Amino acid sequence: MSAPIFFIHPPKSGGSTVVSFFELNLGKSGFVQFEWDRPGWENCRSRLLQTGAGGGHLPYGIHRDLKIALRYCAILRDPLARQISHYRYALNGKNGAVELGASVSSLEALVRRGNLTLDEWVGESMNGGNNLYVQMLSGRPIVDQQSLELARIHLRRHITTFGFCENISEFLLRLCGTTGLRLPFYFETNKTCGTAEQKLHLSETAKQDFIEQNSLDYQLFHEAKEDVDRYAKDTGSIFTKALELVQTIQAEINRLDNPYLYNTILTGFDDAFLAKVCALIRQYDLEPLRAYLQFAHEHRPVMADFYEGHVDTVQNGAVSGWAVNLSQPEASVPLEVRAGARVVACGWSGESRPDVARAGFPSAQVGFSIPLPADLTDTFQVAIAGSPESLSNAGPWRQGWHCA
Repeated sequence: MSAPIFFIHPPKSGGSTVVSFFELNLGKSGFVQFEWDRPGWENCRSRLLQTGAGGGHLPYGIHRDLKIALRYCAILRDPLARQISHYRYALNGKNGAVELGASVSSLEALVRRGNLTLDEWVGESMNGGNNLYVQMLSGRPIVDQQSLELARIHLRRHITTFGFCENISEFLLRLCGTTGLRLPFYFETNKTCGTAEQKLHLSETAKQDFIEQNSLDYQLFHEAKEDVDRYAKDTGSIFTKALELVQTIQAEINRLDNPYLYNTILTGFDDAFLAKVCALIRQYDLEPLRAYLQFAHEHRPVMADFYEGHVDTVQNGAVSGWAVNLSQPEASVPLEVRAGARVVACGWSGESRPDVARAGFPSAQVGFSIPLPADLTDTFQVAIAGSPESLSNAGPWRQGWHCA
């Protein structure tokens, strides 16, 4: 059984439009919205396991909270365009969603009341802070070069598909190729309406301040774009022909009378409209699309395993804790004790820890106890061998002391 799909979407990056893609493929309510402040949050995990797809404005790492492996996907947008769109969205009351009960941040409320200018919002990277993409894709709230490198690793090893708001059809075509979904189509949803962009003044100073403050996001954005362009070049005509067909059909979908273009999807999509879109798609010969999906299935990349674990104690000359492979729960986890760049001890999980299974993790055979060299006086950390995934409470430790 395949792991559920989890869609990471930064605010105002086309996420609601991508949700329409999931509902076209999975049916009404087939996509589980993960929002901390919405009723039913506690049921999201069980619903995700039922439908197989969900997501939200949440960072990489939710597989640890859910205690399951996931197939992550993510969408990006030019950082400055995203920031401006978010301001306009806050200014117009989130397309009317605020009147229906949607939550707003304190900064969004200031925008709504006219107490924050676009220059201030952009120049100070408000409501998300600097380098939001690096934050979300690394899973680290601290923004530095280490976070950028971790975001890069996650894009290569743990995020099955990523793409861009500026070319959603290409993103959804590749997403179908990696997930087994069959219809790479959408209808625009929750597009920011109201105040025209030309009525909002953005100074060149604020623009340059934003670009400078978000330089790590721009690095990640451009590198990701190069990867996507490279994929299109490497796959050649089989991808190009499928994309041309998808874009042709999408142009026809865009001509439909779309009730969701400027509307929130708090109440979900209408079955009749979903059926109307599907009926239009069926009018076309989808053979180029089927050929690409078969090709993509045969060349699907192997993603790295997901892990979770915790270091409990260092005593009696050993470091102990637990570690679980969420992708292969019955597999033992290889562990290393590292003092700086040196590996000073190794071990494997596999000891009985029924308390971990009772906490909701998929196996009880996850404990470890690794003997430490008697002459080890340096501080050390416990790491998962060959993986960027980390254990909680991993260190630094010193024999008898936790030095964090």
